[in-house]
Amino acid sequence: MKNQCSYISDLLRDALIIAWTIDHFKGARVTLELCCSDGSIATITETMDHLDDDTDNSGSSIQQSPPPRSAADQLGDIKKNNWF
Repeated sequence: MKNQCSYISDLLRDALIIAWTIDHFKGARVTLELCCSDGSIATITETMDHLDDDTDNSGSSIQQSPPPRSAADQLGDIKKNNWF
């Protein structure tokens, strides 16, 4: 899934560059949240700021969360209290 997220990130960055070419905005941010069939979530964020001057204030962020554990897997987290 990492390769797919990287590819999507590149497409979002290209879309921001095209939008800036058409309308010279001061800054923009686009965020895409993918919810996968296994319950994992990937959040992809692309940011571009102040492209008119020579500073490049663009950035990328890809965060992936693991799928939630099943109820059976969580039983191991239960702690027993032994009173006697």
